[in-house]
Amino acid sequence: MALARLLAQRSGAALQLLIIDEGFGTQDELGCDRLIGAINAIAADFACILTVTHIPHLKEAFQTRIEIHKTEHGSQICLSA
Repeated sequence: MALARLLAQRSGAALQLLIIDEGFGTQDELGCDRLIGAINAIAADFACILTVTHIPHLKEAFQTRIEIHKTEHGSQICLSA
């Protein structure tokens, strides 16, 4: 994160998007809570934070969700706000 900010600052660009892909899988419950707190603490610094997880109970931690469900007819997308 710090390196991304430094490089963006040097180039004169602003960081708009943060993607956290499967960042919770190695965390215990306390670690997940701390990571969610950290994400919420920096949320104002980004236009969008995209978090990818397969841990069902974590989805309630985020206001807006894009949920993908596999069906026998293909994947279906559901947007929850």
